[in-house]
Amino acid sequence: MPAPIPSTPVAVLRARLAALHPRVARGVWRFGDARVDDCLPGGGLPLGVLHEIAAGGIEAETGAVAAGFLACLLAGLAPRGEIFWIAPMTDLHPPGLLPYGFDPARLVQVQTGDDTETLATLETVLRSGSAAAAIGETGRLGRIPARRLQLACLKYGTTGFVLRRWPYGRHAAGEDPTAAVTRWDIAPAPSATIDHDPGPARWRVGLVHARGGIEGSWIMESTASGDPHAPHPLRVVAELAAAPAAAPARRAG
Repeated sequence: MPAPIPSTPVAVLRARLAALHPRVARGVWRFGDARVDDCLPGGGLPLGVLHEIAAGGIEAETGAVAAGFLACLLAGLAPRGEIFWIAPMTDLHPPGLLPYGFDPARLVQVQTGDDTETLATLETVLRSGSAAAAIGETGRLGRIPARRLQLACLKYGTTGFVLRRWPYGRHAAGEDPTAAVTRWDIAPAPSATIDHDPGPARWRVGLVHARGGIEGSWIMESTASGDPHAPHPLRVVAELAAAPAAAPARRAG
């Protein structure tokens, strides 16, 4: 599988992107459950736009549960093509994404120096219009960088994700204004047991912002079971009345 690209020069990254075929994606990706899809603009998760995923507590440092949920989501909405995961930290373990139905051979990891470089690299990937999807791990996301990322998604058709993470505990006070079309809060939920063994991964999923939609919260479960060809990677276990609370967990992998 591809190794992380340390401090990738822009020219090298652009050459890698130029070798890919355009993968423009429009429309929506449906969760397949009206309890979720009816909360989203257009009846599903909009493609070719920017989304934001965050977690609280220790999860804001580790990014574990949010990364697992995002991998499961990507397995469904972008089943083919290379996916770029851009971050200053290199602690994402690709084989650990297999239980979520995500093929680690598709993953291109790009290591950056800081949040500013992460956002600039994410914008470069989005503007190439070649990746199946692109993720940037960052703590800071101001209105202007978020707007630039959203415009890049709209113009070139790549779905972008910002995974909010503060690996050294420097969590910013309050929420930054964002141009993301949706914002999600993710926290772990207890799995059901199967023959005394832990069942599939579960999350408390909160849709806390949806432009043109409404808020909602659910317990969702992975249905992939390591199968990249599973019909749908997520299912709703229960609908909740309030946004999820954070809880500690290990990073995916």
